[in-house]
Amino acid sequence: MADYKKDFLDTVEEQIAYKPLRGVLGRELEEHILDRMEEYEAGGASRGEAEKQAVKDMGDPVVIGTELNEVHRIQKAPALTAVTFLLLLGGLVGSVYMRWSPEQFSNGFLYYIPGLLVLAFMAWKGYPLVVRCFNWLPWLAGCLFLAGELLCEQNAVFLWQINYFRYFGVLLFAPFLILLAYRLRRQGSKTILLVLALCGVCIFLPGFRGGYSRDLSACVVLAAGVAGTLLMMARRDIFTGEVPRPEAIPAREVSCAPFPFMGGGVSNVGNRQADGHILRRRGFYGIILGGLAVMGCLLTFTDSRQQVFLRFVNPDAYICSTWDDTYNSALIRRLLSRTPLVGGIDLTSRELMDYGTGAWYFEKRDPRQIGINAVCETEEEQREWEAAMARAREEGVLPRSIRFDESNVTLWDILPQHYHNNYRIALCILLFGWLAGAMVLAAVGGFYLLLFACIRKIRGRLAFSLSCCCGICLAMEGILYILGNFGYQYASFTSLPMIAEGRISIVVHMAMLGLVFSAYRYDRVVPRYLEDGKYCIR
Repeated sequence: MADYKKDFLDTVEEQIAYKPLRGVLGRELEEHILDRMEEYEAGGASRGEAEKQAVKDMGDPVVIGTELNEVHRIQKAPALTAVTFLLLLGGLVGSVYMRWSPEQFSNGFLYYIPGLLVLAFMAWKGYPLVVRCFNWLPWLAGCLFLAGELLCEQNAVFLWQINYFRYFGVLLFAPFLILLAYRLRRQGSKTILLVLALCGVCIFLPGFRGGYSRDLSACVVLAAGVAGTLLMMARRDIFTGEVPRPEAIPAREVSCAPFPFMGGGVSNVGNRQADGHILRRRGFYGIILGGLAVMGCLLTFTDSRQQVFLRFVNPDAYICSTWDDTYNSALIRRLLSRTPLVGGIDLTSRELMDYGTGAWYFEKRDPRQIGINAVCETEEEQREWEAAMARAREEGVLPRSIRFDESNVTLWDILPQHYHNNYRIALCILLFGWLAGAMVLAAVGGFYLLLFACIRKIRGRLAFSLSCCCGICLAMEGILYILGNFGYQYASFTSLPMIAEGRISIVVHMAMLGLVFSAYRYDRVVPRYLEDGKYCIR
């Protein structure tokens, strides 16, 4: 006896490329066939005849399977992938080139190896893994973050490494807060207030540790990532429970599902926005923007944080010595202003010495800050240098020790501190001219445009929320880095994703970028957590 149902389902499943999805789609089709069979049997048909007719009503299995495969397929982003690897290659070449620098003796470029492995793994398994661990990931992240905060408050010497990684703990807290927001999304404004409060606590805590905080820039990225994502979630009506609006979904995806019961289309509910929901969405906007304003206040609620902000907006007013980050800002702006459109900066030996010693800035302001010659060939010169340094310390200043003169000074001797990693774009301009720097900036801008273009196409609400958060965090890191390269550094330097390796930051950035790739890749095939707590395929 022919098994019409099995033959039909087998043929449909053969057309679906993503094998893990075959069984799920097959079961939904089978349920539909069984429903039709019950109707025919109720009309008096035998089971065999009912099955044959129900399968016939379904249509051509090859066509159905092909259309289902088109709707529920793994997506690729070749343009974004190409630009990503181009920038990674540029960052790797830059890191290898700067290996001769005394500050790069530890071979920081080797971090690109685990970074690439993390990117590949996260793109392959990242989002499905998040979905499977969805229920407990936010709570695990919260416990780890609190444990890290408690340990950082202990001023034990052996905990300095934990303090070093604290920046990345703050940064990675953003996607976990968004996971929590999605998990509690049905609570609407209460969820938004809770997530904003947790974000505010994360920003507030470092303020207890007086003085300069290297994590302040991470707090800015956290605030922007969480608030920006909440705004986008509200725009897609994730907190109201409404069906995503048609403009949020590419036109080619609106009606590509062959059967209404399979999902993939947009119901008419999505086209009818009730006035109450519109007002509610606007209320969400107000809450989020208000929370963002409060977090902005928290970023300046102590004297030290106010000083960081003032140094950012007006660095020239806070220059005290050549060791200051504000001096680095003034120096890089001065050097960039003298760089031509094509070709590197051209300075005489005398000019190089003035920039290297700081005389160009401090000669008329405070000559005590001008660097002291530390090239000592005799014991008498050594004693003179030591005496000069001792007098400087007694006067409360600490000028640089200059180990070059007009006969051997180079550009590398006069650049700001940590130029090997913090000033990659500025260095490109100084070496090759503004046109080369504009090309690098265009490549970085193109990467972000492609990144957010992919994020915008993601239909799954959880996938979109996580991707949006990671994308905004990566973009904010890039914005702060570029501002610092043009002389406006906020707090500690961030790392430009892919180009400035920043050692462990390349691994963190690749994890976040890989999650975006993975969410876009599996957007149509990975189960989504629905309102009723069950899993199904969109």
